[in-house]
Amino acid sequence: MSINLDLMMEVAGREPLELPLDLFYFVRHGETAGNAGGIVQFPTAPLNAAGMAQAWRAGRLMRDQPVDRTVASVFMRAFQTGQAVARATHTHLSVSLDIVERRFGNTMGKPNFDLDWAHHPPGGESMETFIERTRCGVREICAAGGVPAIVAHGGNLRVVAAGLGTELPEGSVANATPLKFERVSGRWTLSFVGE
Repeated sequence: MSINLDLMMEVAGREPLELPLDLFYFVRHGETAGNAGGIVQFPTAPLNAAGMAQAWRAGRLMRDQPVDRTVASVFMRAFQTGQAVARATHTHLSVSLDIVERRFGNTMGKPNFDLDWAHHPPGGESMETFIERTRCGVREICAAGGVPAIVAHGGNLRVVAAGLGTELPEGSVANATPLKFERVSGRWTLSFVGE
């Protein structure tokens, strides 16, 4: 179990995330061997067989949503999930370096049961740098026009939800779970796609 995720979200929520649209979608990547084994993953980690099935299911759930473009993290697991979402929604897939998972430096490849989000790992980035990078990346994606589907990582999702003042209901951070973020009467809401 990761440590200080609540602290990371508290820090990420101190300043509202201002976005120039009222609707976007977010999909965390599908499962990898690292997810299944509790390992801090490298950027090159691909989806496993279960993760590929999850990605295609996410795409099917997204296919009737009003998505104009799909933007994925360049990390392999998110890119592969983004391919499934883009195919299902008939949208162009582009990539962003700013929505990759936190760079954990020398912690990558090690068990994640004691991963401390408040700790600045050697060779990695600080919690504050990760939060600001994610916020900037999401703002840029949302300012590019149309309704985006953002395909990224659990850490990014937590930063976004905290910045928008939305709760993360149980199951929302599960692999390849499509989420709809919508601003209604000035407040952001989060719902599961397909419900």
